[in-house]
Amino acid sequence: MNLNEIQLDKQKKILIVIFCVLIAYVDLNFILKAQLAGLNSLGPKILRIERDLANLNRDLQSMSAQKNNQTKDLQKTIIKSSRIISESQISGLLLDISKEANRFDIQISQIRPSREVKTTKPTVVTDKFIPYLINLDLVCDYHNLGKLINVLENSAVFIAVQELKVSTQLPDYMKQKVSLILKTYVTK
Repeated sequence: MNLNEIQLDKQKKILIVIFCVLIAYVDLNFILKAQLAGLNSLGPKILRIERDLANLNRDLQSMSAQKNNQTKDLQKTIIKSSRIISESQISGLLLDISKEANRFDIQISQIRPSREVKTTKPTVVTDKFIPYLINLDLVCDYHNLGKLINVLENSAVFIAVQELKVSTQLPDYMKQKVSLILKTYVTK
C-alpha cells in the first residue's frame, strides 16, 4: 500500500479538521486551563519562599556578625583577665576582694592566703608562676555570692574558683555560710 494512492474525500478531510479543532479545544479549555491555574497558585508560594529566603540570609548574616562580636568580646575578656600579680601584691588583692565583698553586703569572717601545697616530689624550680590559694569564710546569700564570684573571675587579675562549699546558717535561713577557695598565680 502506497501513501500516494490514498485519496481522501472531502468528508474525511472535514472530519479530520473537526477532530483536530476538537483536540485543540479540549487541550485549551481543560488541560492548559488546569496548568495555568496551577502556575498561578504557585506564584504566591514562590514569593513567600523568596521572602523567607531573604529573611534567612539576613538573619544568618546577623548571627555571623554577632558571633564575630562575641569572639572579639571573649578575646578582650581573656586578654583583660590574664594579668598575674607579684607575690608582694597579694595584700592589695586581698583588700580588693574585701572591698568587692562589702559592696555586695557579704560578711567576711576570715581570709587566709597560702601557697598551694604540691603533693609531688620536689623538682627543679623553673616555674615562673606560683599557685596561690585564698581561703574565704563568708556569710551571704546566693545571689550576692554569685555576683561576687562573677566580679572576681572577670577582674583584671587572674582568679578562679578552686572550691566552694555552702551550708545553711541556723538563725537566718536567708544567709548561708560559705567556704570559698580562690586560686590565683603569683610571680616571685
